[in-house]
Amino acid sequence: MKTRIVALLLLAAAALLHLGFTRQERAAAAAAQDTYRRAREARRGVTQRLAAAERGATARERLRAVLAGAQAGPGDDVARLRRDAIAAANGAGVSGVRLEVARGRPPAAASLALSAHGSLPAVTALARDLPLRRAVVLESARLEALDEGLAVELRGVRPGGGS
Repeated sequence: MKTRIVALLLLAAAALLHLGFTRQERAAAAAAQDTYRRAREARRGVTQRLAAAERGATARERLRAVLAGAQAGPGDDVARLRRDAIAAANGAGVSGVRLEVARGRPPAAASLALSAHGSLPAVTALARDLPLRRAVVLESARLEALDEGLAVELRGVRPGGGS
């Protein structure tokens, strides 16, 4: 009978020791999970801020390249803008292009009025190409639905006529 009591006491002591140790380890594991979750959220925030900063730097670099290219070509501002608008229209694949380019009032180097018609992808390619690659600040864009596609009228200026 004594061995049974000693065995039961040892079993109870082992159970208490196991429960006490397990509770501590579970608390430590929960704390480690919280720390990991906070670190993961912090990393996600830093990654998002870094991506936004990289997009901004890329956009600034692209703008610098466009403005440098606009100023590096031969001829005056009006001729360069005319050449760039024709290249944009040819690249987009629009038709029925009407183009007016004139000397701009400072701070604009030249002003542009362009109308054309084509498919939705061609018209959007033209409207995207002028500001992104041709250094044109669009003042207005008007789209009109036609039976065979869209008509677009774009008005804008090229900065740089501050002299």
